[in-house]
Amino acid sequence: MRPAPPGRSPANHGTGAAAFEAAAGGTLCVRSRRLPRDFPSLVPRIRSTSDVLLMVVADPRDDAHPLLVRPEPITVPPLAGRAHELPRIVDEFARDAVSELRALRPGFTDVDQAWVLKHGATSLAEIEKATLRLVALRASRTLSDAAARLGMAPASLTLWISRRRRKTSRVAGAR
Repeated sequence: MRPAPPGRSPANHGTGAAAFEAAAGGTLCVRSRRLPRDFPSLVPRIRSTSDVLLMVVADPRDDAHPLLVRPEPITVPPLAGRAHELPRIVDEFARDAVSELRALRPGFTDVDQAWVLKHGATSLAEIEKATLRLVALRASRTLSDAAARLGMAPASLTLWISRRRRKTSRVAGAR
């Protein structure tokens, strides 16, 4: 299975086994509160491979869980308490998007950053999605070209834009 196109979220799978297969050479991400039903049968496979990294997403209620103490957990504080960091976070995602999409034109402007901070800074995933999509729009001649770069339907990109009340005419390069 191919990784998710740049403008999309990572794929979910119906079973842990399917997710494990799709994660070959990458990361299998599971939520501690919603492990796949077949997770117990995956444990031996996870233990015996060096090709798949297991990441367990937990919340503060799991801080004392005995299986989540080694290696040291990575704690990511909620964005709501990190407002002062948001401009830098948006800039870093924008740099990644410019690189990933090989954008030759100015890929991300101060106007774009302000827009993401106002309309798309609810989570790291939303920031990533918004910056990637805005860079694709700036780097493309048409909205259809931008959608193709992102591996999504033009109608889906149009809907995403309209939901955020952003007019495509205000995005340089989108016609």
